[in-house]
Amino acid sequence: MSLTSKSLYVLARSLSMFGLPLLRQLRSAIYRWHFKADGLNVSDRVMIVAAHSNTYAGIKFGRGVELGADTYLDYSGNLLVGDNVAISEGAQIFTHNHEIREGQSNWHKNPIEFSSLEIGADAWIGASAIVLPQVGRIGRGAVLGAGAVLTQDVADYEVYAGNPARRLFARNITQPPSCD
Repeated sequence: MSLTSKSLYVLARSLSMFGLPLLRQLRSAIYRWHFKADGLNVSDRVMIVAAHSNTYAGIKFGRGVELGADTYLDYSGNLLVGDNVAISEGAQIFTHNHEIREGQSNWHKNPIEFSSLEIGADAWIGASAIVLPQVGRIGRGAVLGAGAVLTQDVADYEVYAGNPARRLFARNITQPPSCD
């Protein structure tokens, strides 16, 4: 990441003027350039950060990813987002945690645990959903309901909702024929 792209990214995420109709496309273009992400569409006040810098921190977006207003993506432990993923308004994704079971009573002084998360193509994370760091994979075409708190992996085409999120059902999805 260049200093120029980082500076423009910080301005685009911080200044409310990028919420004006004429500047919304510019905001998404800056995010696409900074994160090298074709088709990334970003709404207002989206935060994409490595909350804790380390060698694991990284993020990669597939094509056509949609990020709703007020989403928060932490890529401290590594985050891979597939093609055509929708992350709705107010959703939060975390890839790190602080050790609290043992060590210091002041949790700030305890080690940080990093985790990697892969979100499969065509997945949809509902409004105000929270994905906790113990989740390693959200499968292709999976749906996480609005307000859900996800604490476990989700298989392809499964639908989870609730707090804590539980499996409701599997989607019956037909795939188009292969071009082989």
